[in-house]
Amino acid sequence: MKQKLKKLMKNKKAVALIALVLVLLICLILIKSVFFPGHGSKYGNRLDGINKISFTRSDKSSITKFISDNDKVTEAKLNIHGKIVNVIFNVKEDTSLDDAKKIASESLEKFSDDVKNFYDIEYIITKNDEKGTEKEVTDENGKKTTTTVKEFPIMGYKNSKSKGVVW
Repeated sequence: MKQKLKKLMKNKKAVALIALVLVLLICLILIKSVFFPGHGSKYGNRLDGINKISFTRSDKSSITKFISDNDKVTEAKLNIHGKIVNVIFNVKEDTSLDDAKKIASESLEKFSDDVKNFYDIEYIITKNDEKGTEKEVTDENGKKTTTTVKEFPIMGYKNSKSKGVVW
């Protein structure tokens, strides 16, 4: 009887050890799946349907050319990152803020409706040789100082759901 009892105790320890190892293995698999999901796209499913939208190289170059052909623009480029189109251009020193915004708004019309309704479009407008204007400001101690205020760079953003650019 003692031998059967010892054998049963040894078996229980072995069964308990195997059960513990299995539980730990299941926990590790669950932790891995939660914290380290599959090797899918870094954008997840946000890019679903991107292949259905026609936005060709020639479309991109025609928009860039349209902006570059403006007399007030020195250079322009267009980059795409996922569902975001970055339109970056530099304006000449004599270009006002309103003129720069108008160039961006006119270029928005060159995008097809499909592209405007799928992609977010971001405008970054710079002015490399901007001098700025001197402005007198008062700090919290009442001391007046002069500072240079620049209008550029400015950024505008058009969400795929919105109709116009927000500055």
